[in-house]
Amino acid sequence: MKNIFALALTGLALLLAASCSDASFDSKYKDPSKTATVGVPQVFTGILYKGNKWMNPVYYRYYVQSTTSGFYSGVIGNANERGRFRGASEGYYNTRWQDFYDMLTQYRLLEDNYNQLSDVEKPANKIFLLLGRTVMQAQLHEVMSLWGDVPYTGASTLWKSSNYADAKAKDVYDSDVDTYKQILVDLKEVGDYFAAGNLNTNGVANLKRQDFTLADGSIDIWRRYVNALRLRIALHLATNGECVTVARAAIKEILENPTTYPLIDDNTQNQGVAADTQTDDFNYGKSVSQALCGSSYCSGSQAMLDAMNVPANGYPNANTDPRLPLVYDPNPSGRYVAYDVTKSNTDIANLGTDSIKVYQSKGIKSANYYCVIDSQAVQGWATYQGNEHLPACWINAAEVNLSKAECYLKGYGVATDLSKAKACFIAGVVQSFEYYKDLKTNSTLYKSIDATHFNDSYNGKRKMALPTTTQAQTYAMQLWDGSEKVVATQLWLNFGFINELEAWNVVRRTGYPKVTFATDTQVSNYPSPAHRLPYPSDELTYNAENVQAAIARKYREPTGYYTKLFWANTQDYYQMVTSH
Repeated sequence: MKNIFALALTGLALLLAASCSDASFDSKYKDPSKTATVGVPQVFTGILYKGNKWMNPVYYRYYVQSTTSGFYSGVIGNANERGRFRGASEGYYNTRWQDFYDMLTQYRLLEDNYNQLSDVEKPANKIFLLLGRTVMQAQLHEVMSLWGDVPYTGASTLWKSSNYADAKAKDVYDSDVDTYKQILVDLKEVGDYFAAGNLNTNGVANLKRQDFTLADGSIDIWRRYVNALRLRIALHLATNGECVTVARAAIKEILENPTTYPLIDDNTQNQGVAADTQTDDFNYGKSVSQALCGSSYCSGSQAMLDAMNVPANGYPNANTDPRLPLVYDPNPSGRYVAYDVTKSNTDIANLGTDSIKVYQSKGIKSANYYCVIDSQAVQGWATYQGNEHLPACWINAAEVNLSKAECYLKGYGVATDLSKAKACFIAGVVQSFEYYKDLKTNSTLYKSIDATHFNDSYNGKRKMALPTTTQAQTYAMQLWDGSEKVVATQLWLNFGFINELEAWNVVRRTGYPKVTFATDTQVSNYPSPAHRLPYPSDELTYNAENVQAAIARKYREPTGYYTKLFWANTQDYYQMVTSH
């Protein structure tokens, strides 16, 4: 709320002109400060850029998510440090909140500019209105996944009126149930817009000029992304709560009408933003590498190793997930070891330190005992070295097929069909393998030996076999058992460190995989993982009346941490043990 009331925004130039030097951005964006008016297409590009920090894997996003949703979901391993369940500090929650409302302000500006156009001008600009709203609502979904009720329908109006009292009066908290229902309606409108065809040729041409995403103006990819986003959100709501009926109806419409609502069917259709080596704005490999270097937030978790069928001794066997060497680095002994949450934080640290000393005595100067996120896909062997080809993926084909598998398995909107569920499941697992393999082999850090082997970490001193698609297909078929657990676990695994919030959404929604934590006995208010985040302090200061009304309506306990959101599973998504 602070950003809304502290910044009386009068034009896009004030929002964007500060630091947009990246060539990928500049080539699509004409500086509004040098024009008499700010056009709708330019504001659309502004929306994309304002979403960069949270839609794409930049340092800030990775740190905040890893300390909260990454840890809570079990994707990221974490030692038993005091206060571990409190997550990132309050300031980071504030920033996450503020950044979304900056993005929403951009959309309000776009919406206002569009509404002022003549009837003759609107057809060429409608595509920007609809896609700008879609991208903003993708982030609105994330914000509600963290907080539940948030201001939406009346929010981000101060820039236009400069009337503080009026803007504050409008900044009430909408029901997340109602907001989600509206999002599904809005996404259907966009899907129907594309399905109708006969798009304005000037609008399509302008999209090509303004679009710096992987779509690069492709109507086909944008169309598939819109429908895939609608499927993601519908599945998010289809399991539990007050939106089950409308969510399952949306799923039915999408899956039973593939011609009208095509989805992302293979990895060539994935939507996101490509990496750019010229500046930090779009160099995601470097950005994430900086977040990982010297950080515990690159640690593998026991839940991930269990999901990838790593034996208890840590040495992979024939039944282990072929994605393992694409996702994690083992220690120099070839073992994949995660933090043991039944041990104290001191014991966990000492075990790692003692093992590293052994490696160093054998001439390995830089080593890790606990497995970490793969060095070649993301993080280099040198400090702050990063993969300059790491893309930002918003939705990939694996997510779509695994989501379809769950829908057919559970009968969400469509008839239960185990045959279709199995086919989608196998396709999704294989596509996830191909996605992570591409991250590896297309990396600027990748060092191949021959067609079937590569040099892995520790300065390229270890020869590793490159897993094959045939292995992935065999593995996927072995995994299938017709259970919700196996489907949900693979959906969660596919999100992994790439999208930790959606991984947390999966475990909260389905209860799978069950993640184990040790109770924090040192911080009595936060003994276990959160179910949501508390409203940020800025709201308590600048929008007190409205946020307190939301708290009174939705909090079931003082912190808000342990209040489940309406779509979550009634059972806790985690199990607790005692460390010793």
